Amino acid sequence: MKLNRITSTSLLLLAAGLMTSLPTLSQERPYTIKNGNQLDADSYNGFKLYRNWCARCHGTYGQGLAGPDLAKSLNNITRDEFMKTVAQGKAGSIGSMPAWQSNAAVMQGREQIYSYLKARANGDLGPIKPELSK
Repeated sequence: MKLNRITSTSLLLLAAGLMTSLPTLSQERPYTIKNGNQLDADSYNGFKLYRNWCARCHGTYGQGLAGPDLAKSLNNITRDEFMKTVAQGKAGSIGSMPAWQSNAAVMQGREQIYSYLKARANGDLGPIKPELSK
C-alpha cells in the first residue's frame, strides 16, 4: 500500500511538472520550419514585417547593422522584454531604437516578428530568405 501511494504521488508530481513545462517549450519555438527554409504562415509574415520595418537597422536577416544582432540577442532577453522594447523603444550604447507603439502593423505583428527572429536565434533558420511552407 505504501509503495502504491509513493508511486501514485510520484506520477502525479511528474505529470504536473510536465504540464507546467509545456508552455515554456512552445514559447521557445513558436515557429515551424520544413526543409530548412520553409516557415509556417505566422513566422513567414513575421519575416515580411521584419524586412519592412526592422532590417534597415538590424540587417537583412537579423545579423545586425546599426542596431544589434537580433539573431544572437534574442537568446539573452525574454519574450516580454522583446515585446516591451518593440513597443517602447530602447536607448543603448550604439544608439536608440525607436518606439513602434504608434505603428499598427508592427504592433499587430510583433508576435510574428518574434517567431521569425526566434527561429534565427535558435539556429533553426539560417541567414537565408525563407519561403512560405505549403
